[in-house]
Amino acid sequence: MVDERPIELTYALRALLALVVAGGITVLFVVLFRDSLVEAWARGNPATKELLETGGLDAVRAGTVKPPHFIAPALTLYVVMLGLLWVLSNFLRNGFEWGRLGITVLLLGSATASIGAILTAPPMLFVICTAVAIVIGVSALTLMWLPPVTQYIHPRTTTED
Repeated sequence: MVDERPIELTYALRALLALVVAGGITVLFVVLFRDSLVEAWARGNPATKELLETGGLDAVRAGTVKPPHFIAPALTLYVVMLGLLWVLSNFLRNGFEWGRLGITVLLLGSATASIGAILTAPPMLFVICTAVAIVIGVSALTLMWLPPVTQYIHPRTTTED
């Protein structure tokens, strides 16, 4: 049996897989470099900036304004996004328009949130991870909306007289 899926769809699905891998690496970095995230948060928070400068991270952690948790939200968001991408990409793979629409909304929302996260001045490692993820997501979106993929999702029917 010949696979009727266009190569552009295959590349789009591979880009989504690359996005999942990039997200997993980013979550790993959140775990490994959580002190850098806490430090960046404390520098940007007027209530903790002076405490960080005078007493360091230990003073910030012991202070009255507690730093946010980064690991649990990152893991939760990753698992939810992974599940949504898996389900929606399966529908897209099988030619369902709403799979493509769902992925589009998910990626555009994620890109918007990611740009907002970059504006909070996280450590450079996370800016790079976010930028890479945005580029991969835009690549996937571009591939998903090319005419061959649209033709696959909405095949033209011809009537012969």
